[in-house]
Amino acid sequence: MPKRDGTLKAREFVYFCEDQIVTQLPATIPQPECRVRWTTLQLHFGNPRVHFELHPQMGRGVVEAGLHFEGPLEANDAWVELLAGNAADVLGELGPAWELEEWTSTWRRLHRPFPFERLTTELAHEVAGELTHAMTVLHPLIEEGAAAIAVAAPSTASGRHGASGRGRRWHRRARR
Repeated sequence: MPKRDGTLKAREFVYFCEDQIVTQLPATIPQPECRVRWTTLQLHFGNPRVHFELHPQMGRGVVEAGLHFEGPLEANDAWVELLAGNAADVLGELGPAWELEEWTSTWRRLHRPFPFERLTTELAHEVAGELTHAMTVLHPLIEEGAAAIAVAAPSTASGRHGASGRGRRWHRRARR
């Protein structure tokens, strides 16, 4: 529950954004499977290693939002190649604040930071709207890449396990 001034705790912010995203996605896009872990929201369309993520980082004063590739290196690089091949269209739709980067030695992401002084409902609406837009823009590429990259790197094609290999539970939110 927001405070009187609209300020939210990090976990409240994440759940508020999740509710906004799942209700704002167009009917042409399937409902994603969602997972909240502490103050991180992850949403995916069948492959948890390719997921959208939203994470308020209180110490840095930034909300990170983006599309993460957290599978084996060869699969992650294949995803990046697909995005890079469509970069003009994708970045034209998403805007200059989005950046494709090598996040760790194996993981990759297309992300956007949102600086903040306080987590507010207003910021939550902005972040959720931007991530919903990104999901709408990127969903066709995810669908296109799912089959091609599954052939190139079959270990990432399906399954309910994260990059660490430990079982992770995902849930599908019902459209409200």
